[in-house]
Amino acid sequence: MKVAIAANGVGEKLKNVVKAYLAEKGYEMVDLSDDDIFTATMNVVNAIKKDGITRGIVVDDYGVAPFMIASKNHGIVCAPTYEDYTSSMTRHHNSTQIIALGANITAEVLSCQLAENFVKTEYDGGRHQIRIDMLNREL
Repeated sequence: MKVAIAANGVGEKLKNVVKAYLAEKGYEMVDLSDDDIFTATMNVVNAIKKDGITRGIVVDDYGVAPFMIASKNHGIVCAPTYEDYTSSMTRHHNSTQIIALGANITAEVLSCQLAENFVKTEYDGGRHQIRIDMLNREL
């Protein structure tokens, strides 16, 4: 599986740790970083929308800016993740394509676990698809 990953300057160190960890687990990592968090996030969004990549991770200071930026894009579901349960449940129930990690608030070991939980978890579908359809509906 290809995973797009990006960071701004603040998230660069954590991004490199997560990237190496996932690569060691066999995931193909596509680094789309930029010093500007908007550009970095949009690089990941576009990789998912146009290049067939199914998972993305964006790292900045505390994980909120990438969440807000990615969520403004129709058809993209993004979640900030700070603990194990959310990192997998957001995939199970929301078909989340991108997670945001905060370099200033989440330790390296935990960030690696969150990223792995996210990329290996599949979407449950079923009753959850109603919510996804509502999110994707044109207004």
